[in-house]
Amino acid sequence: MNTKSTFSGVELSLIRQMNSLAKSDTINLGIGQLPENLPASVMNKGIAAFQDNQTRYTSNQGLLELRELVAYHHSKKANKSVSIDQVVITNGAEGALWNIFFTYLEPQDVVLIPDIAFSVYQTITQLQGAKTVTYRLNEDFSIDFEDLNSKLTEAVKFIVINSPNNPTGSILPSSDIKALANIVDKNDIYIISDEIYSDLYFSHSRPDTPLAYTDKVIVVDGISKRAAATGLRIGWTISPTSIATNMIITNQYVATCASSISQHAAIASLNGSTDDFVQRICVNLEEKSEYIYKSLKEIPHVNVEKPQGAFYIFPDISYYGSSTDVAHKMLDQVNVLTIPGIAFGKRGDSHLRISYATDMAKLIEACKQIQKFFANWK
Repeated sequence: MNTKSTFSGVELSLIRQMNSLAKSDTINLGIGQLPENLPASVMNKGIAAFQDNQTRYTSNQGLLELRELVAYHHSKKANKSVSIDQVVITNGAEGALWNIFFTYLEPQDVVLIPDIAFSVYQTITQLQGAKTVTYRLNEDFSIDFEDLNSKLTEAVKFIVINSPNNPTGSILPSSDIKALANIVDKNDIYIISDEIYSDLYFSHSRPDTPLAYTDKVIVVDGISKRAAATGLRIGWTISPTSIATNMIITNQYVATCASSISQHAAIASLNGSTDDFVQRICVNLEEKSEYIYKSLKEIPHVNVEKPQGAFYIFPDISYYGSSTDVAHKMLDQVNVLTIPGIAFGKRGDSHLRISYATDMAKLIEACKQIQKFFANWK
């Protein structure tokens, strides 16, 4: 049986392909998830839901109590009122992105994505028969607005941002967020703001959100990163009610609803009981980011920007060759797994994505082996 034409060329992501090469003793710096166990309050909330037989369908839109907490959480972040009618609970952040693109993309539409970006934005757009066009990021991974503005056409429906960013670990400055809000307010365009890492940051002020400056935005978020809960698959969208109403219908026919048990567990990730957990994670990640940043800075001909959030660092290793060549040689020679930057677009081919979301002892050993690898480069 032939696959549909929009599926042509779609395969498992390079991230998944690389991670499948890990051996039992490989130091794996390619996984996008925290090593910590699920917070006890989240686990206990899920167990209690099982014991209370909360295993039936929920509303297609999601549990009311969870939507209330999500609305409150984003009201605080944006310093504006977010209603429960704007919230749709989904199967993870990727489920949220699928709902947006499935509901609103037509074959002639264009989605603007950064020239270094998580591959799912391009892949899901392609699966809807639409196309992506990249806009340039500056050397510090802020937005090149001259380039972005040159890409604005009547075909553009969405501009995607991701801050804190996968794979760069950068955070968009507030000036960029405000400028984007101004652009969409003057055009028939919406921002898709992927904020899945927004609670993992190292500065005193929270990463800014376009929701604070415009209503023409769809926020994507979830509990996967903040609660070390990637397997629970709980995400959500925040959007104007008219948009949310349509995505509830999509959610019904794609998934019916997100897992009832996971939704109950997710309540504990937003009701204040995990705030100390998130704070400890941020302190821990900042310590690790400082360590790996300094380690990479010591390697000749490797250039690197200091991470500001998430748990990734994105060094430029182009002096030594392509990202695929360097990543595979590093795995073969010192048994440290990283992700070739080409997985995040052509411009990423100068880089490796390294996740420092691992035990500190493993990170120290990994940095030692990475330095050894480049010192012995031939």
